[in-house]
Amino acid sequence: MQVITIVQTKGGSGKTTTAMLLASAALNLGRSVTLIDGDVNAQLGRWRDSFELATWESAQKPDWPESLAILSPPESVEGLLSLLEAEEARGVDLVVIDTRPGTHTDTEDFCLISDLVLIPARPVYAEWDMTHRAVLWMDDLRASIAEGERFPAVRVLVMDAGPKIIDAATREGGMAQLPKRDQDVLQEILRLDHLDVIVPHSRILEQLGYHGPLGPAARANAKAPGGRLVADAITRQLEVAELVLTGIDEVIPA
Repeated sequence: MQVITIVQTKGGSGKTTTAMLLASAALNLGRSVTLIDGDVNAQLGRWRDSFELATWESAQKPDWPESLAILSPPESVEGLLSLLEAEEARGVDLVVIDTRPGTHTDTEDFCLISDLVLIPARPVYAEWDMTHRAVLWMDDLRASIAEGERFPAVRVLVMDAGPKIIDAATREGGMAQLPKRDQDVLQEILRLDHLDVIVPHSRILEQLGYHGPLGPAARANAKAPGGRLVADAITRQLEVAELVLTGIDEVIPA
């Protein structure tokens, strides 16, 4: 069983969106997923409610996947360890823990019991400081544990990137399209340990609460009259999510 904790030092950084994308990819690959919502705004915990309350127009809304559970975190490390043991015993393949913003002790506990700490990073100047702080925080946490003790892998995930950012990162000469400050930020992010996938900006990202897990949403819209364009957009986002999960599998094999 893979355990991933998602951290950032500021709210609105894409932590919950990242958790939803990972769940969507894993479900589409036939894996069983448990999400643990440790954030104060509980957006992840309300994902199913948001989906159930959404009014779909032409498409028949699918049932919520039985292989996706969303839980609140126990109050103690011991309780969390017991919960993870129980989830593994019932055959869960992936646990993703969303955390509250800031550098909190309980978030550090989540990190230390994980296989991977994932830091979502929007590659723009205004967001760089919080990504840098999150990376330094993980470095300090690593330095605080005894030599030889297990520590999770740490990776940055470039999230919500516009076309110019993607061109800059993937196409020769593309960097020149960016303002100098954004060039500097992107170069700094790419120097960090990062997954070799960039998640593009999309309206689908903004509407994950409405769509629910992406695989069932894509299939439902594909069957609906006039739903092909929406289905294609969801499918493209799902394909990116699966690439992210493939990158994670290379770091921490499933």
